[in-house]
Amino acid sequence: MANKSNSSILIFILVIFSLILNQFPSWSQDNNIQFTASYPSEVAANEPFDVVFSINAPHSKDFKAPGFRGFNILFGPAQSQSSSMQFINGVSSQSFALSYSYRLQAPTPGDFRFDPATIVVDGKKYATPSIRIKVSSSKSSSSRSNGNGSASNNRNSESTASSATISNKDLFIRSSINKSNPYLGEEIILTYRIYTAVPVEQYNIYKTPSNKGFWAEELKLNNHEQKTEIINNRRYIFADIRKVALFGQETGNLTLEPMEIEALAQVQAPRRGGSGSIFDIFDDPFFDPVQYVKKNLRSEAIHIKVKPLPTEGKPASFNGLVGNYKVSFSYDQEKEIRSNEAISFKFKVIGKGNIELVQQPNLLFPPDFDVYEPKITHQKNISESGINGTTQYEYIVVPRNPGVYKINAFDFSFFNPQSAKYETITIPEIVLNVKQGNGNAYSSSGTNQQNIRLLNSDIEYIRTHNPQCHKLGQNFFPSLSFFLCLLTIFILFFFVLLWNKKHLQKQNDIVGLLNRRATKEAKRCLKKAHSFMNQNKKDEFYIEISQALWGFLSHKLNIPQASLSMESVHHELSTKEIKTELIEEFIKTLDDCEFERFAPQGNSMQSMNEIYEQALHIIYKIVKELK
Repeated sequence: MANKSNSSILIFILVIFSLILNQFPSWSQDNNIQFTASYPSEVAANEPFDVVFSINAPHSKDFKAPGFRGFNILFGPAQSQSSSMQFINGVSSQSFALSYSYRLQAPTPGDFRFDPATIVVDGKKYATPSIRIKVSSSKSSSSRSNGNGSASNNRNSESTASSATISNKDLFIRSSINKSNPYLGEEIILTYRIYTAVPVEQYNIYKTPSNKGFWAEELKLNNHEQKTEIINNRRYIFADIRKVALFGQETGNLTLEPMEIEALAQVQAPRRGGSGSIFDIFDDPFFDPVQYVKKNLRSEAIHIKVKPLPTEGKPASFNGLVGNYKVSFSYDQEKEIRSNEAISFKFKVIGKGNIELVQQPNLLFPPDFDVYEPKITHQKNISESGINGTTQYEYIVVPRNPGVYKINAFDFSFFNPQSAKYETITIPEIVLNVKQGNGNAYSSSGTNQQNIRLLNSDIEYIRTHNPQCHKLGQNFFPSLSFFLCLLTIFILFFFVLLWNKKHLQKQNDIVGLLNRRATKEAKRCLKKAHSFMNQNKKDEFYIEISQALWGFLSHKLNIPQASLSMESVHHELSTKEIKTELIEEFIKTLDDCEFERFAPQGNSMQSMNEIYEQALHIIYKIVKELK
């Protein structure tokens, strides 16, 4: 009986042991590990498609995808995993699947080859075969086949290739102005706003209006907060994508042309029919795949009636300035004024409007004053609300003789569109009591002291020291020192002529001046972007990168930034014989900035560093090409 009991226990232990052995996963052997890539062998240009990397082993790590150079990564990698266990006739089996999915888009046709993807399982590295994709310019390639014969990928390709559209009620842009009947020269704000009821991955402005009849200034969008609005009982998310300050240069009925953009939106693909399988759970709307659909958007044209400035009450001192301004005229009243000493007078205009159009006032100084050319300083502030700033004229004057002098009162006029009236500010008369100063005094005040020369030096004082005498026969004229000094003067004169020639060439080289100015501006913007990158301020970083690239081309091509668009950039750079690859790389960098702002993926710090290096590289190459 004891032997029978022992044998039963032994049989039980063997059964349990065999079951445990059966529970070991089949992937524990290297021969059963499969690492594959599923992708379409042929796609159409600008058509989104999926690439999926799958492995049937758990505990994998260090997955590295190909670089996909030349392709747009719409999103990815999206990681997912699944596992299942089956018992058939007392035998158990287990399966596992881990996948990494990418959604890509090829902007240009051609044959592309990418390196294999790699992954590490239990210390051993596995790799997929190389990826080869043919990109066709024809839409017919949308009916493509999977080069790997993956059934799962074919099913996904069919679902994503199904037709989908976005109506004008789902996604649209609107343009608006704060004034439709402005005065000539009055500032108006033009705003372009995008409304969407579907997720938008990215957008590109490819046609900006010419704004004929207006002087335009691009405004900075400091606030990129998205807001909601109910339109026709439907909830929309909206954001301002562009703002421009316009100043009418002509009177009458003027038209602002529409702006056109291209948006890439995300829509839900149609659901698949059920097959009766347990996997039909993934046909739930929560698991529906998505499609990326391009939509060309066009704003409506805006009609503006610019009215002329009134003739009634127009002052004689008015010179065309429109806006709202404050004026001051000052000097250092605490300092005692003496003859032959410089005085600084500052005429300052502060306000909102086209501050750069402020002209020099009708200011007359007494005849006994030496007056130097004024130093003009413009400080312009550009914000979402418009343009304001300060213009200052600084006069350096030197009274020759002591006495009491008067600087007559003068008027400064402008037209204020808020009150619809001309306003005149009168600067009162100034009385100066000039006391006797040093006859040979230099300037002791003012910012332009280097321009003030020694006065009253035409009569020298009688010498009181003993003159230096020379022996006869030791004159300087025929000596060796004389000829050495003469030779030195000729050499210096030659170098001065050479330096002056190069300086004039440099001043007359307008293109070179624009290049230096553009490079300086780009470095300034990129320096600020580098600071934002170190602080991990993503939105500010990508805004500064975009401003650097647009500002660089604006100075480089001598085109107002408000008139630049993707289309005009391509045309102008092609005219300058810039390589097509470099132009596409520039446009792609701008696209990457917009994409990273609105649809960030992966490591944001790594993305910012790559965009920064890419922008520096492009600016350097364009400067090199245009030299």
